[in-house]
Amino acid sequence: MSKWKMVVVVPAGPKDDVADTLRSVLHYADPELIVVIDDTQGRGIGLKNPKLVEIPPAATTHRDLGGLWVNLSTAFRYAVEHTEFDLILRLDADALLLGPGIAEAAGDRFERFPEIGALGAYRISPDGGLRDWASARRALLIELWLRGIRYPSMRRKLRKLMAAAPGYIRGEHALGGAVLYRGDTVREMYRRGLLDSPEFAQSILGEDFIFGLITVAAGYHTGDFSGPEDPLALRWKGLPAAPQELLAKGKLLTHSVRFWADMPEAEIREYFAAARADATVF
Repeated sequence: MSKWKMVVVVPAGPKDDVADTLRSVLHYADPELIVVIDDTQGRGIGLKNPKLVEIPPAATTHRDLGGLWVNLSTAFRYAVEHTEFDLILRLDADALLLGPGIAEAAGDRFERFPEIGALGAYRISPDGGLRDWASARRALLIELWLRGIRYPSMRRKLRKLMAAAPGYIRGEHALGGAVLYRGDTVREMYRRGLLDSPEFAQSILGEDFIFGLITVAAGYHTGDFSGPEDPLALRWKGLPAAPQELLAKGKLLTHSVRFWADMPEAEIREYFAAARADATVF
């Protein structure tokens, strides 16, 4: 059992195989709580577990942008109000745990670097290349100017957050597919009201862009955890390497399992499920 108490937050859409993702979590980790945002439109999660709590989506528009931010911030508030934890793993439904020890790896990194409040694919990609924040910067400028005229309350909120985040680099963020947040950082977000921003429901900012901003507004910074030597292997679309290579390198978590070369999601999930069946974890 890990000394680090972890909560897992997963948004689930109508086409997601979230049950398989949750099985990987339950196989390789021992979370205090799993909060699933059930946006499956009646299809259901497909898995029952006493640690699993399903909450309805709080927004119905822009599910993959500002609406997703509202849903995730609701789930984070639920975690703060209902359990004690040392860290939150925010996980997309097309991400998978590949091995044990993610809470220990993240907890130890947080312990070594107290200024870090979030860990993920920040500046460095799994192949060692630099991540580009240009699209996030463009979206931010659009929100501050063109769309800000149409949605003035959203623009006011965004400007207020930026003023409260000294040192924030415009567009900085960790890829939303899988991010680990320090528990104290999340509680500080909650205390400062940073997780209560319904103005972003109509935003074209990715939820990970907004989290990048409020992490700095809460007094912390984001750190890299998905470089070549790190336990995460994350890419926006598709796996960052072949499934067998990810396991051989000892990666603990990956995103996205939608495809690898000509290998479709179903085959990728089947490959990793077979690896779980062969693994001795606890």
